[in-house]
Amino acid sequence: MTINRLGRAMALKKEQISNKTQGLCKLVIDQELTIYTIETLKQGLSEEIDLYDKFELNLASVEEIDSAGIQLLLALRDELVSRKKTFILTALSSAVTELIDLYAVSDRLNIGDAA
Repeated sequence: MTINRLGRAMALKKEQISNKTQGLCKLVIDQELTIYTIETLKQGLSEEIDLYDKFELNLASVEEIDSAGIQLLLALRDELVSRKKTFILTALSSAVTELIDLYAVSDRLNIGDAA
């Protein structure tokens, strides 16, 4: 667990169902996705990119997101696509859905069901 600059715990968690033999990594972000947490989340995500071919990101518990959070999602998607890897957002909180709709980027993000 990491503490952000505001002193709150934040987490990027890998679900136990993740399976290296199948190349599937299921990640959950259960805290804010803002400019204050992006660097730590980015580091955590980069540690997983080389280990798997498919990524599912669950954002159902994200209560706060800002434009930096949207930028991180888009950059992650672009990086994975350039490496010929799969990226799916499997669950979205209302805050995430609202901002994705506001920025009109849903067509750039693969939003779907978990494997």
